[in-house]
Amino acid sequence: MPGTPLTRFAVPRDIAAAIEPVSPAAQIALLERRLARAEAARAAAEHLLEQKSRVLAAANTELTARQDSLSTSLERRTRQLLDAQRVAGFGTMLWDIKRQQLELSPQVQVMIGLEPGSPVKTYRSLVRGLLREDRRRMLDWMHGELLARLDRDNCARYDGQPCQGSPGPCEEAMREYRIEVRCPAEKSGTDGEGVRSLCVMAQFQVDSQCRPAMIFVTVQDITRQVRADNEAAALRARELQRLEDLERLNEALLVAREQADLANDAKSRFLAMMSHDIRTPLNGVIGMLSLFDESTLTAEQRRTLALVRSSGDQLRVLLNDIIDLARAEAGKLALNPGPTNLVEVLTDGADFWRHLAHEKSLSLDIVLAPDMPGWVEADSVRLRQLIDNMLSNAIKYTSEGGVMLKTRVLPSGWLRTEVIDTGIGIPAHRRTELFSEFSQLNLLGSEPGGAGLGLAICQRIIEVMGGRLGVDDAARGSCFWFEIPVTRIPVPKRVANPAVRSFAGPGGRVPRVLVAEDLATNRIVVEGCLRKLGCEVHVVADGQQALDVVESGEPFDLVLMDMAMPVMDGPEATRRIRALPGTLAELPIIALTAFTRPEELEPMMAAGANDSVAKPIVIEDLYRAMSRVLAIPAANGNAR
Repeated sequence: MPGTPLTRFAVPRDIAAAIEPVSPAAQIALLERRLARAEAARAAAEHLLEQKSRVLAAANTELTARQDSLSTSLERRTRQLLDAQRVAGFGTMLWDIKRQQLELSPQVQVMIGLEPGSPVKTYRSLVRGLLREDRRRMLDWMHGELLARLDRDNCARYDGQPCQGSPGPCEEAMREYRIEVRCPAEKSGTDGEGVRSLCVMAQFQVDSQCRPAMIFVTVQDITRQVRADNEAAALRARELQRLEDLERLNEALLVAREQADLANDAKSRFLAMMSHDIRTPLNGVIGMLSLFDESTLTAEQRRTLALVRSSGDQLRVLLNDIIDLARAEAGKLALNPGPTNLVEVLTDGADFWRHLAHEKSLSLDIVLAPDMPGWVEADSVRLRQLIDNMLSNAIKYTSEGGVMLKTRVLPSGWLRTEVIDTGIGIPAHRRTELFSEFSQLNLLGSEPGGAGLGLAICQRIIEVMGGRLGVDDAARGSCFWFEIPVTRIPVPKRVANPAVRSFAGPGGRVPRVLVAEDLATNRIVVEGCLRKLGCEVHVVADGQQALDVVESGEPFDLVLMDMAMPVMDGPEATRRIRALPGTLAELPIIALTAFTRPEELEPMMAAGANDSVAKPIVIEDLYRAMSRVLAIPAANGNAR
C-alpha cells in the first residue's frame, strides 16, 4: 500500500541457490556483467571527479585573482594612506597589549628620527627620539596615564559582566589622552626650523569585558600650528605692549593736554587782562580823536590827526587779531550770526581804510554787483574783520595804483568778495606762507612792520564760516578772495537808515542816556560820542549810583553800563535793575566793556543786558547798538 514502509527479510539458501546460476559459464557471465557495471560506475566517478576538479581549478583561479586584486587594492590604499599621512604630517601606532607588540606607520618613524621600516620593540626607544627636556615629561605621561590604567581593573565594579553597550562601562574607553612634545627635525622637514612639534593622542580599545586590549595612538606634526600660535602669541604680546605704550602715551598726552589747557587758560586770561588794560587807554586815544572838530584845524593838523587816528585804528585791529588768534587756538572762535546789512558792512569797511589809502596816494574803489542782497543772515563782526584785514594787507603791499573791493553773488548763492591790488604781487612758491601765524614775506617793495596775523585770522574765520579763501594773480599785483555761504532775509523791523547818524528827533525830542563808567577818560569819550549822536547824557561812576538813579524814577531811554566797576559791577547793577517793579525793569541796557570774548560777556548778558559795545568805542558801532535797542525813531543827519 502506498505509504507502507518496506520490511526487510532474509532469503533462504535454497531459494538463493535456485536463483544464482550454478554453471561456470553462467557464473562467468554474471561476473562479466558485474565487472561491466563496475567499470561504468568507475568511469562515471572519474568523469564526475574531472568535472569537480575543473570547477575547483576555476574557483581557485578566480579566488587567486580576487586575492591578487585585493592585495593590489590594499597595497594601493596603504600607499595612499601613507602618502596622506605624510602630506598631512600624520602617523599612527598600534600597541597590542596582550602580545606586547608595537606597529608604527613609516610617518611616525620619520617624525621621531627613525629609519622607515626599522623594528621598534619597546616604547622607550620611541621616547629617546624626543628632545631631552621632553623625555621625562613623556615618560611621566605614559606611566601616569596609560600604564597606570593597565594596572587596575577598570570594570571590577561591574562584576565582570560583559559590556552591553551602555555608556557606563565603556565610558572610560572613549576617553582620549593627549600630550604635546618636541623632537629634533631636519631643516627641510620643518620650513627651516630645527625642532618639530608633535601632538600625541592615545585611546584604549577594550574587549567585551571593558578590559584594555590595544592602545591606538595617532601622532600629528603640529609644527606649523605651534609656530603660528607662537607667532600669534608674540603678536598679541606686541599688541599688548603697544597698547600699554599707547595707554602710557595717552596718559602722558592727557597730562600734557591738561598742562596745555592750563597754559592756554593762563594765556587766555593773560590776553583778556592785557586786552582789557590795553583797550581802556586805547578807548581814550581813539575816542578823544573822534571828538575833534576838524573844521577848526589846519590842513596840516587834519593830516596829523588822520595819521594818529589811522595808527589807533590799526592798533585796534591788531588787538582784535591777537585775541581772535588765542580763541582759535583754544577752539573757541565762534560765530554770532544775525541780520546784517551787507552793503553797509562792505561800504563802511572801505570807508574805514580810505584815509590810509589816500595817505599813500592810492585809489580805493568798491564795486558791488547789481544783484547784491541788502540783508543777509551773517556775523557782521567777522565779515567786517575779513574786509579790514584784506584791505589793510592790500594797501600795505601797494605803493602805487590802487585797491579795489569787488563783491558778487555766485550761482550757488554764496557771496564772493575780492580785494584786487596793483602791488608787488605774490610769487607762486611763497603763497603757502601767507596764511601762517606771524609770517611775513618781506618782499622787495613791501613796507616793513606788521605782526603777520591778518591773513592767518582770515583763514581761521573762513574755516569757522565753512567757506573758502585763496589768492590769484591779477593784471597787476594780486587778487585775494573769499567765498562764504549767506542767506538772504527780509529787511528787519526797526532798522534805522544807514545814513542816519543822530538820534535828535523833531520837536526837540532827545533821548536821555544814563552812563555808568568808573574811568574819567572813558566817561568823557562816551559822553562826547553820545552828544554827537544828539543824546542827553547823565554820567555816574559805578553800578550802585546807576541803580540809585534808576530807582529814583528819573526817566531814561537807555543805560550804557560798564562791566568792571568798583562798589557794584555792571552785571550786579543790571540784575538789580531787572528786578525793579513796573516799567523800570524793562529799561534797555547796553554793556560797555573792554572784555570781548563771549564767555566774558556772558555774565552781563545773563543778567539781562540787551546788547554790547566793545572798547575802544567806535561811534558807528555805538550808533548801531543804540538803533537796535531804542524805540525812539532816529532823525536824518550826520554826527560827523
